[in-house]
Amino acid sequence: MTAFKKKKSLNEKEGAKTIFNVPTGLGNNDENIIIATNSSIDISKKQIIEKAFKYHSQGRLLEAAKYYQLFLDQEGDTDPRVLSNYGVIFKELGKLKEAEILQRKAIELTPNYQNAHLNLGNILRDRGKLKEAEIYMRKALELRPDFVEAYSNLGNLLRDLGKLKEAEIHMRKALELNPNFADAHTNLGSLLRDIGKLKEAEISTRKALELRPDCAQATSNLGSIMKDYGKFNEAKNFWIKAIELNPKLEETVLLLAGRLYYEANYELAIKYLKGKQYGRSESLYLACLLCLDKEEEFHEVSLKLLKQGICTAEIGGIIEHANIIYAKKIDSPFCNKAINYVLLDKINEESFSNEHLYQLINYMKSDEKDNKSQAILYNGSQTSGDLFSLNYPFIKSIKKAINNKIHNYRLNFKNSEQGFITNWPKDYDLRAWMISMKSGGFLKPHNHEYGWITGSFYLQLPEYESNDDSGSIAFGYQGPQFPNKEKDFKLTIRHLEARDICIFPSSLFHHTIPFKSTEERVCFVFDLVEK
Repeated sequence: MTAFKKKKSLNEKEGAKTIFNVPTGLGNNDENIIIATNSSIDISKKQIIEKAFKYHSQGRLLEAAKYYQLFLDQEGDTDPRVLSNYGVIFKELGKLKEAEILQRKAIELTPNYQNAHLNLGNILRDRGKLKEAEIYMRKALELRPDFVEAYSNLGNLLRDLGKLKEAEIHMRKALELNPNFADAHTNLGSLLRDIGKLKEAEISTRKALELRPDCAQATSNLGSIMKDYGKFNEAKNFWIKAIELNPKLEETVLLLAGRLYYEANYELAIKYLKGKQYGRSESLYLACLLCLDKEEEFHEVSLKLLKQGICTAEIGGIIEHANIIYAKKIDSPFCNKAINYVLLDKINEESFSNEHLYQLINYMKSDEKDNKSQAILYNGSQTSGDLFSLNYPFIKSIKKAINNKIHNYRLNFKNSEQGFITNWPKDYDLRAWMISMKSGGFLKPHNHEYGWITGSFYLQLPEYESNDDSGSIAFGYQGPQFPNKEKDFKLTIRHLEARDICIFPSSLFHHTIPFKSTEERVCFVFDLVEK
C-alpha cells in the first residue's frame, strides 16, 4: 500500500466540508484484520465496505484507505460510494490529482450522485480551478436543493471569486436550513470580517464556538476579530488556544508569532517559528534575529533564504536595514535602494470624478462602516475589511483608476531588473482601506511586509505653509524595531497635494509627519498582494 503523507499548505481552504457516505449497521467484529493489497483474504464485499466506512467515520484515514483499496482490487470501479469516499481521503492527505480522478469516476458511474459533485468541486477549488469548481457545486445543489453543505461550500468558493454578496446569501441559506451548522457560522463570520462588519462577524464566530467549542479555526478567527478591536491580549489568548486545538493551523502560528514580534518578545516568537517553512515564517524568523542583533546567525539564515529564491517585501525591508548596520552587504532579492522606486502622480477628475471623490470621503465619515484598531495610527481612524469588496459605484471607479496607475507604474520601471518587477506576481489581489487623521495625527514608521507594492491616494489634505513638512509622507530604510547601531538612516520626504497618488515597493518603511489643522487628512490606501 502506498505510504500517504499530507502536504503542507498555508492556504488550506477554510470550510470546504467534504461529504462521505456512511451506511447504517456497521459491524464491530474483526477489528484487527490486517489488509495488504496483494494478499488474498476471505472477507466479503459487504464486510470490506463496512470496515472502510467505519474507519473513515472515526477519522482513521489510513486504515479506511486500505479497505477502500482492497475493495477496488477485488471488485473494480463498481461502487460510486467507495470511489467518492476514497477520493475524500486522498484529498485529506493532500493527493489532489488522485482525488479528482476518483470523484470523476464516481460521477461517471452515477451522474446524479450529489456527494461526488460537491466533493469534486472542493477538490477543484483546492487545485485553483475555481470556475470549474463552481459548476460542480451548483450541480450538487441542482440535484439536491436542500444540500446544506453545498450551500456553505459554494459560499466559500464565491468568496474566492470575489462574489461576496452572493457568497453571503449562500452561507445564510445554509444556516436557514440548519441553524446549528457550526462550519457555516465560522465561514460567515470570516466573510463578514473581510467586508468590515466586525460586530456581525463576532456574533457569527461566537455562535460557531457555542456549537463547537473545540473548533480551532473559529477560535483563531475570533482572535483576529479581537485584534481588529485592539484587544491584543485577548487575541493572543485565542490564537494560543487555537494552536493547542490544532498545531497545524499555519496562519494562526504566523498571527501569534507576528504579534509576539510586535511586542518585542522575539525569543518566544522564534520558538513558534523555528523549523517552520511556510508563508512568512522564515522571513519573520529572520526579522527576529535582526532585532536580537544575532549578526552571524542572521547572515547564515539570510543567505539560505536567498539561495531558495524567496522574494518578498519583508525580506527586502530587512536586508536594506541590515546593509546599513552590518559590514556585509547583501543584494536584495526584492528591491535595492527602494527609495528610487517611489512614484508620485495624480489621479485627475477625468479618471475619478469629484462626485465619486466626495462620496468616498463621506463614506469615511459615515456610520455605515466599522473601524478597526490600528496600533501605529495616532489621533485617527481606519476602516476595517477590504473596501474593494464593496459594491458601490465610487469603489468600482477608484479601483479602475488605481489599476491604470499600477499598470503605468510597472511600465515605468520595467527595465529596472529589480526583483519586485522581474518577479511581478501573475495572480494577485488588490486590498484597500481608508485612513482619516485629525489635528496632531500621524502614522508611525512601518512597512507592508505582506504586500508587493503599496499606494496611497490623497482625497483631502489640509493647507500648510509651503516650507512646512506637516502632513507629508517620509520614506527610509530604518525598520522601527531593528537596532540602528547609531548609523545615519536618512529620510526622504515627499510633500503632497489633494489627488496625488504615491506608489512604492511594499518593502520601503514610511511614516507621516504630524500636522496641526482644523481640517482632516483623508487618504485611500491600497496594497497589491500576491495570491
